[in-house]
Amino acid sequence: MDYFRLTLVFGACLTACGGQAPVAEQPIAAREAAPPRAPAAAPEKAAASTPEAAPVAAAPNLTRDVPTTCSGEDGCYPDEAFAERVCRGRFPDLPFTMFAKGAPWQKLYVKAVSVEPVNMYGGTRSRDMQFGEEVIVLRKRGPGKSSAAQISGPTDLDVLRWDGTCATVREEMFVTYIPGEMLSPRIVWKYLDDPIQEGLKANVAVERAQVNERKQCRESTPSDPTPACDKAMKKLTDAIVIAVRLGLALPRGSTPEWEKSQPTALR
Repeated sequence: MDYFRLTLVFGACLTACGGQAPVAEQPIAAREAAPPRAPAAAPEKAAASTPEAAPVAAAPNLTRDVPTTCSGEDGCYPDEAFAERVCRGRFPDLPFTMFAKGAPWQKLYVKAVSVEPVNMYGGTRSRDMQFGEEVIVLRKRGPGKSSAAQISGPTDLDVLRWDGTCATVREEMFVTYIPGEMLSPRIVWKYLDDPIQEGLKANVAVERAQVNERKQCRESTPSDPTPACDKAMKKLTDAIVIAVRLGLALPRGSTPEWEKSQPTALR
């Protein structure tokens, strides 16, 4: 009898213990059969972070607006992005806005007899800068600063010239006062927009100088003018510069179209 009871108890124990095995295996089978969880959303997030998925954010902020307020802690300069775009092209109409009477931009004057202009951005390089030439400071590029100390060294200026070109020149080559006759690079009349030309002709001196320039330069090019043509271009340039300095009202449509800058070489 005792043996029979022991056998029953032992069998019940085997049955009960053996039934636990599926319970231990069930989570494994359930995990294998379960559908994938959140990782499906990960590829979408990764794709959105690639440049191809966000071209708008990577594109440059092109604009035709000429700034009217200063930026910079140690002077009145246009926005740095604006200055860089100007220096990458050539915009003959832009000086009439930047050099206009009452414009806030800092003006400097060449103190050396001659300075070779360098364009650090690959834009148009015009003829050498002459003693007394007036420029607008677009950007001041010093040797650098840190929270601990200021690094010494030369300071370069990106400047706008009257012919719509840009140059990078050492700051020491300029003074803040007019040192002598204010010479300017030749303004090429045919590169100016029609509204600007019409506005300039409202000045009698400009109109007369332009008629003479057209007559003297029929057989010349701006890059290789005859002596008579170069003299006529200088008189026209001087007349234009004086008229703008005195406040001649010109259309404000003379703002840069970044994709359509003028040729990178004088023709």
